[in-house]
Amino acid sequence: MNRLPSLIAVRYFEAAARLQSFTAAAAELHVTQSAVSRMMQTLEEQLEVRLFERNGRWINLTPLGKTYHEQITVGLNLILDAGNKLKDSVHKSTLTLSVNVGFTLWLVQNIGDFRSLYPDIQVDVLPQELTELEPSASAHAHIRYGTPPWPGFNSVSLLDKTEAVVVCSPRMKQQSQVREPADLLSAPLLSIAGAREEPWELFFKQHGLQMPSLGNSPRFLQMLMMREAAMSDLGFGLVPRFLFQQDFKAGRLVQAMPHACIVDHGYHLLYRKDEDLNPKLKLFKTWLVDRLQATTACASKA
Repeated sequence: MNRLPSLIAVRYFEAAARLQSFTAAAAELHVTQSAVSRMMQTLEEQLEVRLFERNGRWINLTPLGKTYHEQITVGLNLILDAGNKLKDSVHKSTLTLSVNVGFTLWLVQNIGDFRSLYPDIQVDVLPQELTELEPSASAHAHIRYGTPPWPGFNSVSLLDKTEAVVVCSPRMKQQSQVREPADLLSAPLLSIAGAREEPWELFFKQHGLQMPSLGNSPRFLQMLMMREAAMSDLGFGLVPRFLFQQDFKAGRLVQAMPHACIVDHGYHLLYRKDEDLNPKLKLFKTWLVDRLQATTACASKA
């Protein structure tokens, strides 16, 4: 025999052999006694071996049937164990996220809401800046700034575009004469080193001005470092408005002027296609989209 026997028949056989009764096996399997009997006949025909000795209402395993039962029980237990391990790996309580460093500011300030809704799910956040994204077994999902597609990943748009505003410390706003975009042409401008495009260039272009030389203006590897520099009176930063709502409320930073610019890049949630059925990720994805929409709506009204 080169083909596997019917796995349904094997399951029926395991129950009948263990319970020593077609009737009891039928009750356990929620089928009729005749269905079990027919399935045993089919299995014996496929194996070309007699598995049971039938004596009226009673059945007994043949020696070959007993050996077969012992062997398939081992196999079925392995299948059961593999399924349990697979479910445990999917349902275990940790959700690991690889997150654009700038976005971690918003996430840390809002993740408490997710924790209150789903206290059994632990969220591990790995701040990462990657120009080229590669599938990683260590993270269930990634939050990245840019424009799709990302080959090999499903993506959910969190923000297709971002509104960037000019920020500084309250003291710097009070002491400087910056009120209009043109006032920034001679002001210290903070920027991020290695950015794929300079946001200040887009800001001045949208306001009809020529980009000034950044000269010796400080540059930083990450947006969070630039945020600290702005709070320390080192200059003016151009940042996504929604990321800094808590800083505005707490008075750590202020919007230097009402003028803003729209950046045609946004934030996206990325995950491997094999994570589609991950229940933790489904919950987080729904929460993230809803929470971000709520906070950006509040930001636009501020």
